[in-house]
Amino acid sequence: MQKSLLIIAIVLFTVFQSRGSEQLKYTINESWHFIKDSSITNVSQFLDQQDIAELVDIPHTWNVEDVTDENEGFYRGAGWYTKEVRVPTAFKDKQMFLFFEGVATKADVYINKQLVREHVGGFTRFVVPVSKHIDFDQTSEFTTFNVVVKADNSYNADWPSLHADFTFFGGMYRDVNLVVTEKIHFNIEDYAANGVFVTTPNVSEESGDVNLKVRIKNDEASTKKVKLLTKVYGPSQELVQEKTSSLVLEVGANEFQVELTPVANPELWSPDSPKLYKVVCQIYDAKTNQRIDESINSLGFRWFKFDVENGFFLNGKHLKLIGTNRHQDFKDISNAVPDHIHVEDILRMKAMGSNFLRIAHYPQDPAILEMCDRLGIITTVETPIVDTVTESEEFTKNCLSAQLEMIRQNFNHPSLIIWAYMNEVLLHPRFTDDKARYNVYTDYVLDLAQKIEDMTRAEDPYRYTMIPNHGSLERYQQAGLTEVPMIVGWNIYDGWYGRGYDNLQPKLESFHAAVKKPMIITEYGAGVDPRLHTLEPTRFDFSQEYAVMYHNHYVKFFMETPYIAGANVWNYADFNSEGRVDAVQSINNKGLVGLDRAPKDVFYYYQASLLKEPFMAIGTKTWGQRTYVEDKAGSGISTMPVQVFTNQNEIELIVNGKSLGVKKADSVIVVFDVPFVNGINKLVAKSTNDTYLEDFSSIRINVLPLSLTDFPETGISINVGDKRFFYDDKIDQAWMFDKAYTQGSWGHIGGQPYVRPEKNVQQPYGAKQTILGTKNDPLYQTQLVGIEQYRFDVPAGVYEVKLHFAELEGTKAKHLPYDLTDESEEVARITNRTFSVLMNDKTVIDKIDLLGQYGEYRAVKIKSEVSVGEGQPLLINFKKIIGEPVLNGIEIYKKL
Repeated sequence: MQKSLLIIAIVLFTVFQSRGSEQLKYTINESWHFIKDSSITNVSQFLDQQDIAELVDIPHTWNVEDVTDENEGFYRGAGWYTKEVRVPTAFKDKQMFLFFEGVATKADVYINKQLVREHVGGFTRFVVPVSKHIDFDQTSEFTTFNVVVKADNSYNADWPSLHADFTFFGGMYRDVNLVVTEKIHFNIEDYAANGVFVTTPNVSEESGDVNLKVRIKNDEASTKKVKLLTKVYGPSQELVQEKTSSLVLEVGANEFQVELTPVANPELWSPDSPKLYKVVCQIYDAKTNQRIDESINSLGFRWFKFDVENGFFLNGKHLKLIGTNRHQDFKDISNAVPDHIHVEDILRMKAMGSNFLRIAHYPQDPAILEMCDRLGIITTVETPIVDTVTESEEFTKNCLSAQLEMIRQNFNHPSLIIWAYMNEVLLHPRFTDDKARYNVYTDYVLDLAQKIEDMTRAEDPYRYTMIPNHGSLERYQQAGLTEVPMIVGWNIYDGWYGRGYDNLQPKLESFHAAVKKPMIITEYGAGVDPRLHTLEPTRFDFSQEYAVMYHNHYVKFFMETPYIAGANVWNYADFNSEGRVDAVQSINNKGLVGLDRAPKDVFYYYQASLLKEPFMAIGTKTWGQRTYVEDKAGSGISTMPVQVFTNQNEIELIVNGKSLGVKKADSVIVVFDVPFVNGINKLVAKSTNDTYLEDFSSIRINVLPLSLTDFPETGISINVGDKRFFYDDKIDQAWMFDKAYTQGSWGHIGGQPYVRPEKNVQQPYGAKQTILGTKNDPLYQTQLVGIEQYRFDVPAGVYEVKLHFAELEGTKAKHLPYDLTDESEEVARITNRTFSVLMNDKTVIDKIDLLGQYGEYRAVKIKSEVSVGEGQPLLINFKKIIGEPVLNGIEIYKKL
């Protein structure tokens, strides 16, 4: 390993020498020694324990596993990293820096055991000067120095974010670089910016202004003269213009303004044609004409405006902004994601037809904005001031610092048009029981907002500002927050949280009338567990089908409403939120794609709605196996709806070689009632015009006979007390929803679906707590209460019966922190429940007490065998002893 490092160092030094003296930058991500331990109090104590350290590579987080396990909470504390860094001793005449792209949440950086930098903020970059803290070994070709980084993601009242519906991962989760420059260099110590800030204050089809603010650092001992050569290259890499400026550099930081000749007839940047120019700035020594440093930045010519009544205009043309939000984590690696995932995410957004991205709720990897520039996705980015604030000078300082770092680090991106801050900052305000104290609190929030706003406009007078609020108009108006930014964002969830989505139009009309500022719907969405499907979509059922209905309603209204400038789906992808207890534990699953980026039906819906090129996709591709009853006894046919998403007028569907005819699209959805047969069914959807679109799907259907005289080989799996199909994609098992017993068939007798005891709950049935001991939470979150019997009229034989239970009462029902409604008070409803289970009059479970024996919200599975004689049914009786018997699921397989 040491030999490899030596070779790398020699190569890098050779490259540095051959290129003149311009900046050298490379990662030092590999082979850091790591210990997760908040009890370590100093750097020496940590270094003494290196023999027990784990060897890790950057990007790295220590929260990969504990944020998705069944235990409440995750490690929030300190993690210590160390590495020996070897550099050529010839670098003694240079300036060296450590360049951190992201350390969460606070970083203490030590060089040779000396604390040299502290940085608060886990989402922005920071730079640490190195050269002045090391002694170069004059007797050796190479010098080695020790770096220690203490990362800390503890809760601290002065570190934003304080609370939020996402996981606060800890660690060095983005690249770490070594940067080597001459002593005269573009000033990367200026909030980790690159020293050049490009503006285009006046742009038209005929002309585009280009102005530069250039910051150069002179670490020499005296004043120096240099030349600044500025070149502008066009989208085809042709030289458009160049300008040489003679500069005198004082010792320390210097700033200069450079005004270039306007570019005639510029090729404009837009989502359809993201033409990128390039600005290259080079510093030369005035005496030797040797190149000292270089900074390269993107340039896009565009002009834009927001109008209160008519929305958004780009380059003089109206453009409806539609896209998503994005968090930065990925399945099984949390937020320590490689560049490839960032790149693929933006490519997938473009493939969806998106032209708008809200980078929420914090600045993300540099690759995100770089890709948006290249692909033509308009963006907004914000600082992580979320939910609530702390009334302290230190909190204010950290908020302002985060905003300033964000602006300077991301300044030169033509895709970026809005600086945002303070997401839902009054969602959980303090002191609500003391009006006078509450007013003091909101006055502080308002003052902080105004400070951020003033600083942002001073830093960048050419972009817009925005505060995204949750849907409480009165609260934000009374606090004065709707008056501060240039754009007001609203996070609206009617139809998921709160009331039905029919309330969307009257709500937004009232908001528009009350706040005469441009409006963006910064969040809207519905949770989707891809394993859940239903024939009766309803709010908060987490089914694919309800999500399509929800988004279809929202998108239609947005497209028809001119004063809505833009809208961002919450969210592009599912993401980690450790405190969540929905259908999938610790995951916010409102994404259009999964945490692993597998598309859901709503992703295809947006492709059909937004893409200009012809598109078609058959829905529910992830539903690999289904079980459903036959249409009528003996038919062997199960008819189920299949959605096809398309921007074409008509679609033909062919099933198992037989055409079901041609149907016209309703909006962008075509629904076919498909007569499935038992086994594999092959579907082909075709456009009827000359686009020649085709899409294919292969679906396995278990047609469940109404009469069980010929018991199915696949067995029967029933999701009891539910109206949803459930597909266990880990073991390819299909569960059908429950039904009441009918003569000669099967089903339950007695009982009612479980309903949470609170008033005004979102879902019509079932719990939403995490179920311990399983990943299949939806199976155990629903149940029949008061069930008397489950009956199967089966042929004689021996059957294996597995019963599934969970106690859904016994604690206070939580009003969870991410729930954007004012639900009822918590309700204590502890239930004593004891019952027995008999199979064909034989007691197989005697006096089960779910709460006492297993605890609340825990999956319980009990399997037994029963022999059924000729002419007998299989009867599972539930004998009430105390309280009401319950059943969550049942599986039956014939053995003999």
